[in-house]
Amino acid sequence: MRLAVILGCLLLIITPAGLADDDHPRPFDENFAAMDVVDAALAEALAEDKRLLLVMGANWCHDSRGLAHHFEDAELAATLEAHYVTRFIDVGWRDQNHDIMRRFGVAAIYATPTVLVIDPGDETLLNRAERNFWGSAYSTPIEEARAWFVRWADARPATGGLVENSLIYQAMMIEIDIFEEEEGTRLSAAYRDIGRWRQLDEADRPDNFRTLDREVENWRRNLPRDIAQLRQEARAMVIGALNARAGGDPFTADTVAALDADDPDLALRFRPHASDTW
Repeated sequence: MRLAVILGCLLLIITPAGLADDDHPRPFDENFAAMDVVDAALAEALAEDKRLLLVMGANWCHDSRGLAHHFEDAELAATLEAHYVTRFIDVGWRDQNHDIMRRFGVAAIYATPTVLVIDPGDETLLNRAERNFWGSAYSTPIEEARAWFVRWADARPATGGLVENSLIYQAMMIEIDIFEEEEGTRLSAAYRDIGRWRQLDEADRPDNFRTLDREVENWRRNLPRDIAQLRQEARAMVIGALNARAGGDPFTADTVAALDADDPDLALRFRPHASDTW
């Protein structure tokens, strides 16, 4: 009797959440040739002086559906209607529509959903550093969603300060971008293989399919962390070099110019993902 009461209480707690998840929208239509959709949406956003909002996700992903559920909130829906042209792009098992993400300078999808806020005038991806933020949309409070989309309705990427204007720092950022492009291209190829193998009967998959699947999942999780760490290390190196040159005084634009003229060898350590398959 006591066990039955406990189980009943657990069902009361668990079932509503599960039912709520089932009620969330499924807006991704498996349109894996979505470039025409994006072209039309860009033209519409440009004509209406709005931003293009691409939500790259899938119906199997509860965070993708959780964000779509947030979009049903009246206040957030009003913000989206006023400032964005919104399209949902299905990425399958992260193995589809890579041509769209690459169009906007994204080498690989790390999270579903990946949200791209785009200026339709020059097709600039505005929220590059925050594009993965909604990978935990299901558990993100609606208040945070409202504030985020209001902010990006008008926000532009930061122009940076003394450190960011250093040519040495910019060169290091380019090195990191090239590394991410190379690794992201390999990761996207791995997504395509895993997605293709998922469609096969188990007997027709590679013998080590599960190992490869786990490898790609770990790669997906680790690569954005590695990129973030490289950016932090680059910034710390440049600040350290500037402080050393300033000799204890606050560094200035002249300090930055002098450091750039010296062109010091500030070397980052890049660690490509080791794999015999990709």
